Amino acid sequence: MSPGSIQYQWTEDDFKAVDRTVTPWLIVEMHRPLYESQIKLEDVPVGISRRFELDDLLKDHKVDLVLSGHYHAYLRTCDGLYNSRCNSGGPMHITIGSAGAELLMVDSYDNQWTDKLIRGEFGYGRVSVANASALLFEFVKAGPVNDTTAGDVHDQVWITRER
Repeated sequence: MSPGSIQYQWTEDDFKAVDRTVTPWLIVEMHRPLYESQIKLEDVPVGISRRFELDDLLKDHKVDLVLSGHYHAYLRTCDGLYNSRCNSGGPMHITIGSAGAELLMVDSYDNQWTDKLIRGEFGYGRVSVANASALLFEFVKAGPVNDTTAGDVHDQVWITRER
């Protein structure tokens, strides 16, 4: 995904082709997150290198939301995340890797971008688009039939944009 690579160029061309008057929300899904707060030393350099590769591209094309997995937990960043700073014109990043694989209970480190971290809980994401300028993301707890809290919303955030 390095700038100038075939994959990078394809992604950039795909972003350029989006007519935001028809498709106001630009949501990107990728396996590995750019921003994560769990300490898995072998993964930290991957996230940092992906930021160098993709942060500018995501900001330049006004991507609204980046969904990723890899980490078997739930993490939501601040909005506008760019160059490791909140409210800087980038997207919100949500890692939602807790749909069924073994959950991770990895330590995390303090940073300015983590708004919510849920470990040890199975769940899935639900996106509801209200209109061209408001989108609701919810983390819904999953569990066995006898779990009375399965189906409860354990995190939610409205993403709003001036269009």
